[in-house]
Formats: sequence, C-alpha cells, structure tokens
Amino acid sequence: GTAVNVQAMVFGNLGKDCATGVVFSRNPASGLPDVYGEWLGNAQGEDVLRGRRRPQELTLKARLAQREERPSLEEAMPNLFRELS
Repeated sequence: GTAVNVQAMVFGNLGKDCATGVVFSRNPASGLPDVYGEWLGNAQGEDVLRGRRRPQELTLKARLAQREERPSLEEAMPNLFRELS
C-alpha cells in the first residue's frame, strides 16, 4: 500500500484550542473508507507515547462504541474535524 503523511508542525500544548493526534482515511481493521484515529487536547505527541494521558476518539460514533465520556474531536472541535474528514 501507499502511505502519505501530511503534517503541520505546531505546538499542541498551547491551550484548549490546541491538540495532537493521528487520523487515518481508512479503518485499519476493515479497510473500509472511514475516518479513524485518536486525539488528545492541549498535548504533544510525547504525552501519548509516554502514556501520560489516554487519547480520545475522533468521531462521535467511536466515542459511543467505546462508552467514552470525554468528547470526541467531532464534538469538541467540529470545524477542525470537518476539515480533516
């Protein structure tokens, strides 16, 4: 397969309107086109890698499936979510 990494280098930990995360255009389990991934608000990648904080789901659908109380990116930052999806 072919992979493309598009990345804007910014600070993810400068406030509540900043975040880090990973977004895929396909679900890796099914291979179907679907927004998939996770995000963490007011954080940088190392916060996720070191396990300091648990990432949140990208979509409302995934959040409900995981019975997660914290908001998805789709809910917390709807404009950004639309831009990414």
